[in-house]
Amino acid sequence: MAEMTHAQRVAAARDFASRWKDRGAEKSDTQQFWIDLCSEVLGMGNQTTALHFESRTSGAGWIDVVVPDAKTFIEQKSLGIDMDKPEPRQGTMVTPYQQAKRYADQQRNSKRPDYIVICNFGEFRIHHLDDDFPETEYESFKLEELPEQLHLLDFLVNPQAQRARREQKASLQAGELIGKLYKLLREQYVDPDSAASQHALNVLCVRLVFCLFAEDAGIFPKNAVLNYLAPFNASALRLALKRLFIQLDTPLDQRDPYDEQALAVMPYVNGGLFTGTDVEIPNFTDEIRELLITELSADTDWSHISPTIFGGVFESTLNPETRHQGGMHYTSPENIHKVIDPLFLDALTDELTDIINEPGVGAVKRRNNLKRYHDKLASLTFFDPACGSGNFLTETYISLRRLENKVLSELANDQTALDFGGESSQIKVHISQFYGIEINDFAVSVAQTALWIAKLQADAETEILTSANIDNLPLRDSANIMLGNALQLDWADVLEPDQCSFVIGNPPFLGARNQSKEQKAELQATFKSIGATKNLGNIDYVGGWYAKAAKYLGNHDIRAAFVSTNSICQGEQVANVWSRLWDMGIRIDFAHDTFKWTNGAADQAAVYCVIVGFSKLGGPKTLFHYPTVTGEPEISHPKQLNAYLKDAPEVFVWSRSKPLSDVPSMGIGNKPIDGGNYLFTQEEKDQFLRAEPKSDPFFHRWYGSREFIQGIERWVLWVGEASTAELNRLPLVKERIKAVRDYREQSSSAGTRKLAARPKRFHVENIPTTTTILLPQTSSERRKYIPVGFLQPGEFASNAVRLIADGSLYVFAFIHSRVHNAWMRTTSGRLKSDYQYSSKDTYNNLIWPDVTPEQEAEIAQLGQAVLDARAQYPDSTIAQMYDPDNDWMYPELTKAHAALDAAVERAYGLEPGCEEKTIVEHLFKLYSQAVEKAEKAS
Repeated sequence: MAEMTHAQRVAAARDFASRWKDRGAEKSDTQQFWIDLCSEVLGMGNQTTALHFESRTSGAGWIDVVVPDAKTFIEQKSLGIDMDKPEPRQGTMVTPYQQAKRYADQQRNSKRPDYIVICNFGEFRIHHLDDDFPETEYESFKLEELPEQLHLLDFLVNPQAQRARREQKASLQAGELIGKLYKLLREQYVDPDSAASQHALNVLCVRLVFCLFAEDAGIFPKNAVLNYLAPFNASALRLALKRLFIQLDTPLDQRDPYDEQALAVMPYVNGGLFTGTDVEIPNFTDEIRELLITELSADTDWSHISPTIFGGVFESTLNPETRHQGGMHYTSPENIHKVIDPLFLDALTDELTDIINEPGVGAVKRRNNLKRYHDKLASLTFFDPACGSGNFLTETYISLRRLENKVLSELANDQTALDFGGESSQIKVHISQFYGIEINDFAVSVAQTALWIAKLQADAETEILTSANIDNLPLRDSANIMLGNALQLDWADVLEPDQCSFVIGNPPFLGARNQSKEQKAELQATFKSIGATKNLGNIDYVGGWYAKAAKYLGNHDIRAAFVSTNSICQGEQVANVWSRLWDMGIRIDFAHDTFKWTNGAADQAAVYCVIVGFSKLGGPKTLFHYPTVTGEPEISHPKQLNAYLKDAPEVFVWSRSKPLSDVPSMGIGNKPIDGGNYLFTQEEKDQFLRAEPKSDPFFHRWYGSREFIQGIERWVLWVGEASTAELNRLPLVKERIKAVRDYREQSSSAGTRKLAARPKRFHVENIPTTTTILLPQTSSERRKYIPVGFLQPGEFASNAVRLIADGSLYVFAFIHSRVHNAWMRTTSGRLKSDYQYSSKDTYNNLIWPDVTPEQEAEIAQLGQAVLDARAQYPDSTIAQMYDPDNDWMYPELTKAHAALDAAVERAYGLEPGCEEKTIVEHLFKLYSQAVEKAEKAS
């Protein structure tokens, strides 16, 4: 749900107050009243799982409304009921507040509410339980005052976000403390760098985290770990922990009856977490003891951590492979939901909402529908073949348990429909439904522990909503996470594909040029296993997971979705990766195009990503398009969604060395490989000329993408054709040449060292002698056009631009048009989110229109009009003139481009001003026809 503005909320509040004026019965109207208020007025999303009605208490009472994420209980009374008048409840005369407070006091401490709201449809009272006198010191307002008093209900607005903020803060604080403990403990090991010691330390930290959480969440007796460890001094803690871990792994009937009370109260955990007594535990110092006993145990409430966030923080802090990065990283639940919501969670939520709200359905049928839905949740399986610390699996489990808890709370409304009887058998969603592959053994342990913590938290919420008495321990099931290399393992050995429902994850990002020999070999073997043979050396590492998934999906009823760097759906990667998958029947079901994926961390690491959901099952398409990479997406439902994430034909554009159309070739500029010795700023050039004036003829204006777009003046010293006699008269120039020779000789590249023999020349030379078109290789994605210009003879360009020699005004105009830029946005790659122009993918594959001499002349003339318009703003840079936020400042340029765009679109037979997707679809059709014609001709 889009965030509502204040004005929208006020207007909705007025309408709500008018509709509910002078009416409201507790039994029949409570649900609709609060659903309408939270959704229509407060803008709360997903009321299906956010609001729970008629939740049973451990006594004989019922909580009218529970908002778990906002930690709020609501006691609703009928219109006109005196909220200060006591009424008989469970044999006692109590006010509505006292009644709700009694319900709150029956909860575990960690699950008690922060707020109690009392309402009789005409008045709201908000009691904050953290106040000194919450019963008498409350905030109150009438229904008709709702538009003016909306801010008093801010604690209910988007409660998931408030919960997320609390959990994020608690998780990061806990992660910092564990990182501190880890560092201090590591120093106590005899050989801390050995694999055995690293493994032992990781196991020790995982066990301590579980114990700290369990004592705060009420899984262990309150302060059980603290009370057991506190009496021991530092020298005794080592053996005390060994005894504790043995106790937690020993069934009750096998324990020593003479254990001291503090040890005897410890429950049997099972699950393998505490199995193994030979794990090395080092000696403790007084500092480590104080940290563990005081900061980690007594002063930190571990019940509030998010297992999704903390798992990632924990693993990135302690994993030797990631610890050097210096920040604690985690994948935010918000980003995980961009994957799992459109893949399955939205549909499951909508299905449950329809069951609950289906009109005219009797109690028996509704109950049976809920039970069938409950069984469906329990039947689903989830597989993450690059699971890391398990954050995708953990967040998915949490989401399913919230749906299940909603089902259980609905069933619990009918006391004959659900009876826990002190058992947890009614809980059918288990962590054994979750499968993963992870290459790092410590991450495997963290993932397993995070899921256990998520289960215990979900059980506690079930107890609130259903008044169940759940036996959390011993742990009865565990996730199925295999240690191994996902590109080498047979995924069916982890989970048979006919038993899998969904494949999810965030596989590793490594470009084709950044892979080790072993990774490149794994990747090529993976694609060869599905019959791919072309361009296997130019595929990003994440592509291997797509290939494995395509093979794994087979003909099974499975849908998949991965997070990937945006390159996987741009430029040459598209044909390299997706053409074979398309042949196998894979199609894209939904996608998020390029957005900024931020992994929560102290240093805010971020990459530019896409999310691709795919299967062989067909169905409606959904595209989440981001006009800005950090903004909110626009959601559409295109008829088709190709591998470029466009509503366009299913065509693959392969890189080619020559243009398909009969047009001039495009090359690159110069690549000096000079160590900076031949390049000068204006100030550096002036200083050099003052010292050696005769070198002036050898200086030339130098243009790269930045120099052209931002108007930066730079110069290059070019002595490639200078004679020996000329150079002998230029000692400073000779010094530069020698410096270039030395720089090349010291290179680790054999090719560069070879160039040292001719230091006067550039590595790549493209020195135009005629007027040449210049197109920057990199340009901001905010611009409607990649700005294009001309180089004059004697001006040099770097390899950061693309050049068309002898470029005519017609060619200049055409590649500056909206048509060419639409094709570029589809077929070229990105550098982060900036356009990264590819001549082999874009220019050489663009099919130019067949134009009459009159059309060519018109387009050329309109190209000149663009240059003339620029000339009207001599004090502005190209960057300023093409800034989309300031285009109103350059009306003549805007007008010139509009006329040029219309002319080029008419040349293609398109309606001027048509949607960009229409242009792209037309160009794909022309490309397909041209390729087919070329193949027949060959």
